[in-house]
Amino acid sequence: MTQPKSPFVGLQAGTITRLDKTEAYSQSWHQWSQPEIDALTLAYAAGRPLLVRGEPGTGKTQLARAAAQALGWKLHAETIHPRFEPHELRFRFDAIKRLADAQAQVGGKGAEALNDRLYWRPGVLWKAYGWASATRFMSAEEGNGEVKGHVVLIDEIDKADSDLPNSLLEVLAQRSFHVEPVAAPIGGPGVQAPLIVITTNEERDLPAAFLRRCIVLSLAADSAYAGWLVARGKAHFGALENIDGRAQPLLHDDVLWQAAEQLVKDRDAVAGHNLAKPGLAEYLDLLYALHALFKDEPDATTRTAAQLKWLDRLSAYGYLKHAVEDPASAAHQPAQASQRSQRAAGEPR
Repeated sequence: MTQPKSPFVGLQAGTITRLDKTEAYSQSWHQWSQPEIDALTLAYAAGRPLLVRGEPGTGKTQLARAAAQALGWKLHAETIHPRFEPHELRFRFDAIKRLADAQAQVGGKGAEALNDRLYWRPGVLWKAYGWASATRFMSAEEGNGEVKGHVVLIDEIDKADSDLPNSLLEVLAQRSFHVEPVAAPIGGPGVQAPLIVITTNEERDLPAAFLRRCIVLSLAADSAYAGWLVARGKAHFGALENIDGRAQPLLHDDVLWQAAEQLVKDRDAVAGHNLAKPGLAEYLDLLYALHALFKDEPDATTRTAAQLKWLDRLSAYGYLKHAVEDPASAAHQPAQASQRSQRAAGEPR
C-alpha cells in the first residue's frame, strides 16, 4: 500500500516519545494516539492550523511539543490571557522604554537617534514566517543555530475575546503580513509554512469563520477512562528500557490503577454540580508526588504499600478542587478527605 508523503505517517499509535527538557518545559513523555497522528498529517499536508479541543490536562499543549520534536522543527509558544492583544502574536513594541530613553537624552550632550531595533520584539508568527528578519531583533543566543522549520503553539486561545481569532483570519488566508521595522512582507508564497497548533479549553465559543480555516482535533478520553489514565501514567512511570533506559517501573500498576479509579469516582461526584472535573493533569500530579515521597525506599513491596496508603489520604486534596455546599455530598472536600484518611489509617490492605 502506498504511504502518503508526511513526516507523521511513520509514527505508531501507542508509541511513547520522550520530550526533552527545555528552558520553558520540563522533561516529559508523550504517548501517541491515532487521531493525533491523522490530524497532524492533514494539517501538515493542507497547510492549515490544527485546533486542538479538550478539557484541561488532556495533553493539548504537549501535542505541539511532540509534533515539533517529530519534525525536528523549532517550537515557538505563546499562552493567551484575557488582556492579550492580537498584534502580540506578530510583534511587541516597548513604547514606554523608548520614551524613557528619549527623555533621558533630553539635555544631554550630542543626543543621537534612538535605535528602534532595541524596542521591537518579534512575536511567534513573525519568528515562524520570517525567521531571517526576526533574528535581527533577537538576542544572539535566541536567534542562533540552524532552523529547519517552525511549529507555533497558540495556547488557550479561548481566554481572549473574538478579536484575537478574527485577527488571525487574514494571516491564515494570506500567510503573510507586515511589521513596521521591516520593508518586505513577512512570509509569502516562497516561505515554508509553519505548523500552527492552537489549543482551546472551550471556555468561550470561537468564531465560525475561524473554525472553517482550521483542522479540528478533539482530545478526550475514551469510554474506559480509568484505563485511559493508566496508559498515560505508564508513559511517565512504566518501564521504558528502549526510551529512557528504565528496566523497572517507577510505580507499581496497583498505584496507577487505584489513583485512576479514585479520580473517576471524584469526577462522577462533581459532575452533577456543574464544576470543573479533575483529569489527567491532577492524576499525574498525584503520581509524581507519590513517587517523590517514597523513591528512596529500597524495598519495592514496602514502597508500594506506603504509596497506596498515602494515595488514599492525599487524593482528596489533589483531585477535589471545589467544596460543595451540601456536606452530605460525596464531592464535599473536607468530609471526603477525612473519610479517606480514616479509611487509610484503619483498614488493612
